[in-house]
Amino acid sequence: MNKTLSARKLAELDTVSSRTIEQLQAEIQDTYGFLPPFFVPATHTPQVFKNLWQQTLSAHIHNPLPDTFKEKLAVYLSRFCAVPYSMICHSCSLYGLGVEAREILALLESPPPTELNIIDHLLMLSAQPDELKTWSELTPALEASLLACASFIALESENTKPCRTELERVLGETNYHFLIAFIAYIKTCHIWMEAHPDVSYVNDRRFQAHFENLVVDEPALLGFFDTYWKQIKREQETWSAQQALIAERRQNELVLRQVAEERLYLARAVASTTESIVITDPNQLDNPIIYVNPAFTRITGYDAQEAIGRNCRFLQGADTDQQAVAQIRAAIAEQREIKITILNYRKDGQPFWNELKIAPVLSEARELLYFVGIAEDITDRVRVEDERKQAEQKIREQAALLDVTTDAIFVQDLSRKILFWNPGAERLYGYQSEEALGQDATVLLHPEKAIQLEQAQKTVLEQGKWHSELNLIHRSGKKLVVESRWTFVKDEHHNPKFILVVSTDITEKKQLEAQFLHAQRMESIGTLASGITHDLNNILTPILAASQLLLLKTSRDDAKQRQLLDMIQTSANRGATLIKQVLSFARGLEGKRSLLQVRHLIAEIRQIIQETFPKAIDVHLDLASDLWLVVGDATHLHQVLMNLCVNARDAMPKGGTLSLIAENLWIDEPYARMNLDAQVGSYIVVTVADTGTGIAPEVLDRIFEPFFTTKDLGKGTGLGLSTVLGIIKSHGGFITVSSTIGEGTQFKVYLPAVKSEEPPSTQVEEFAIGQGELILVVDDEANIREISQAVLETYQYRVLTAIDGIDAIAHYADHKREIDLVLIDLMMPVMDGATTIRALRKLNPQVKIVAVSGLVPSAQMPAIGSEIQAFLPKPYTAKELLTCIQSVLKS
Repeated sequence: MNKTLSARKLAELDTVSSRTIEQLQAEIQDTYGFLPPFFVPATHTPQVFKNLWQQTLSAHIHNPLPDTFKEKLAVYLSRFCAVPYSMICHSCSLYGLGVEAREILALLESPPPTELNIIDHLLMLSAQPDELKTWSELTPALEASLLACASFIALESENTKPCRTELERVLGETNYHFLIAFIAYIKTCHIWMEAHPDVSYVNDRRFQAHFENLVVDEPALLGFFDTYWKQIKREQETWSAQQALIAERRQNELVLRQVAEERLYLARAVASTTESIVITDPNQLDNPIIYVNPAFTRITGYDAQEAIGRNCRFLQGADTDQQAVAQIRAAIAEQREIKITILNYRKDGQPFWNELKIAPVLSEARELLYFVGIAEDITDRVRVEDERKQAEQKIREQAALLDVTTDAIFVQDLSRKILFWNPGAERLYGYQSEEALGQDATVLLHPEKAIQLEQAQKTVLEQGKWHSELNLIHRSGKKLVVESRWTFVKDEHHNPKFILVVSTDITEKKQLEAQFLHAQRMESIGTLASGITHDLNNILTPILAASQLLLLKTSRDDAKQRQLLDMIQTSANRGATLIKQVLSFARGLEGKRSLLQVRHLIAEIRQIIQETFPKAIDVHLDLASDLWLVVGDATHLHQVLMNLCVNARDAMPKGGTLSLIAENLWIDEPYARMNLDAQVGSYIVVTVADTGTGIAPEVLDRIFEPFFTTKDLGKGTGLGLSTVLGIIKSHGGFITVSSTIGEGTQFKVYLPAVKSEEPPSTQVEEFAIGQGELILVVDDEANIREISQAVLETYQYRVLTAIDGIDAIAHYADHKREIDLVLIDLMMPVMDGATTIRALRKLNPQVKIVAVSGLVPSAQMPAIGSEIQAFLPKPYTAKELLTCIQSVLKS
């Protein structure tokens, strides 16, 4: 198949811009035998006329795809245009090429392809083993699949990557690009015709030559042409519903996968905290370590970087039993499991005893992959065993030391009666020694954990030792978590005597661990959300810009058309707002910050509540008179408080009290240690409390996750509280929540209090029509390139487009002296935006560059900050694009 345009055709394209309108009209007359009415509205705008003809030459006339294939695709896509000119004229052209009228009707009546039926067409394309060499190999079935996949891409369906991949493989890279260019051309024609609906197909020679015979051969076509738009709207509604169901199914599958992954991570974390785990690779020289878990570092003192790549023998020392070492080596050589006790040495030189189990890991083919070593530090067990006989004689001598230890230590006999109670136990449990002595330890400290304690006592009697965590009750009723170590003491005759219990308060540690694990999970979800918003911004950018551009071109008398365009623009803006909410959760949106008095924000919120909330809800305000100031984004903080108040309203369907409290707070070191997000310093605390239904404990830990909601379908996106969390964190603050079922919920928002400073001033510039400046638009998304080009050309700019960084550099090298500004996307394959910008700077240090992105990688911004003149976030409107371009060109 042909892979290049002829030199003559390229020459014709290059000379279009230099010809007059009269010369181009003559050329069109020679090509078609007449001047199609399609071009007439552009005759009064030379640049637009030249652009239309140049696109027609490159994408249609000189396009090497078969004429029948191009016309079939044009006919089908034209049915989605609100103006029938293209559909009727292309139908006449297709009839003139010999296609029967009934086949044209069948093509027009075909419903739009969906993901459910596009799979069959992908299977048909995958059955084509090699790239088409000639168009004669194109069978009817293969042609139908090519048309279906091309239409699927043109309709901007989700998940078009499989279609694009198969089309490029079957057609070859060159013809695939011609196909994409033809699709873009057809869509441009539709936009042009919808902007000029008064152009009549009656004056088109194709209509005059074939329409009468076409409808005579298939009279049903006449009825279709009259009613097609109503039918297409019905199909689009059905198609949209199918797409929504598919999107919902994907979201459910994604949530299930996330839950499964979270459980897997949790299982791994739990498994890694109890025993040291080492993995070695016997397929490398000297069987080096390739992984150690955190418990290994805690036991040996060596971190992962110091251990990985070394053989395990570096843990051995002078007193390590060489016979035990020989047994381990023999087991490794024979690829068998071994369990052994061995003396090793910590990083600080101290010896410790390991109870070691080594096992080989084999593949399904019984090939050796790894060795896994699981070790427990039994130094304490060995020491206790050695000192067991002396324990009773020394216990009173050690009593003085026990009195000053921070650990809680007590001794109980085999019937659980307390015999000894040290001051550490008094501090931890709240009972004085005289209150505890003689009491049953189970009844005193943990009456609800009798089964667990019976098992612990059974274990300590059998093994001499028990070590685990316990949930206990303080005298005041407060819940405690302790790390408890039980040791069974015998007398010199090996008769059972008593049990020594040593417990360490780890309540604070467990709280911090829970906060840390929750923060990690939220960070992972945030990373995923950021990636999704990047793709959504690329989808919304052409919709926003195109709708605004079409609205400008639509007659003010065409109320229906303007209403539809307003609907599109409003829906796209809602989508952009939703994306910003996701980004607020994912990384915190940096808005305009200024010095704020929170009291004023709360006053505004109160006014809104009183005007809109049910009268059954009573609003209570308690604001400190000397409330400190904060620096923040007033819009974002207003959104935070409003969201919390709306949630409180929904929690009180039958009415209640909504309390808004603001006060000053100094956070000290002990409090900061209890909360990972808190810092020592002054804070403003805003409390939003309700007397509603409350939040269930199993739901409370998940309320800040994005897309998690307990509201009915359609009543909540699940982004409210995740956005609140993102905004508060971006302000350097944090948020806490407490709730009791049936009593209500209380949110506390902590914001750092700061000194006053002068807020920065802003200035908004107007934009105007360009002066023919040449703009190079670089973006890997075809839709964004096309709509940006259309907007700029509409406002008298000239445009070159590039699909990636390499293409951009080539264009700039060819047109270096003509290009006035480069508009470049930062997130592109092959060569990213930052690398392309540096390359362009080497070609011309004075080049003006506007960077564009819906999700700026944090690693790129410091590198390109001094290399660009402006940054334009996606999605952007036509006005925002033009304003930014004008500002940079004037600078």
